[in-house]
Amino acid sequence: MSRQKKISLFLVFTLIFGVIAIFHESRLGRWIDREVYEFIYASESFITTALMLGFTQLGELLSMIVMSLIMISILMLYKLKIHTLFFIISMLISTVLIPVLKNSFDRERPSFLRLIEISGFSFPSGHAVGSTIFFGSVAHVIKETNLNNKALLMTICATFILMISSSRVYLGVHYPTDVLAGVIIGLAVVFGTSALMHNKFKKRLRF
Repeated sequence: MSRQKKISLFLVFTLIFGVIAIFHESRLGRWIDREVYEFIYASESFITTALMLGFTQLGELLSMIVMSLIMISILMLYKLKIHTLFFIISMLISTVLIPVLKNSFDRERPSFLRLIEISGFSFPSGHAVGSTIFFGSVAHVIKETNLNNKALLMTICATFILMISSSRVYLGVHYPTDVLAGVIIGLAVVFGTSALMHNKFKKRLRF
């Protein structure tokens, strides 16, 4: 993907986030929240709840830190310094961006049904932002390598983003628009960081 396309995607995703941020508490936004929530929660069961609890734990700060350290170690092992720097910058942006955005919008969390208790503001979902930046960055690194089955590995990354983000709605601690906005701004960060470092991605990972 060319640098120009990455910049274009960064601008598009940033614009979409801006639109969601403006209208997330409008009548349309509340309708979307209600309809999507009812669709997701219709699958409630003991097994689904256990699965969602597992995915939401994967998106917790401690889990993200541990997985990030593992990813950085792997990249350093193969002496992929630029890929390592890309990953570190992306994750550092995540740690700064999440509290800044949450405190800027100070949206209260849903109160109609919660399967877990959590404090803090709701918009955007920190789990959605963090997991999208993490797994999106991993997918980008995979795309820049000579690994086999890249499409499968990138699909797995996308699945983790989807499941971690969906778990927040299922467990009743986020509105769907919180999650959607989190994924969108997370993608903007990945493409923006990638665009900045586009010309430096030369060395490819080999196994």
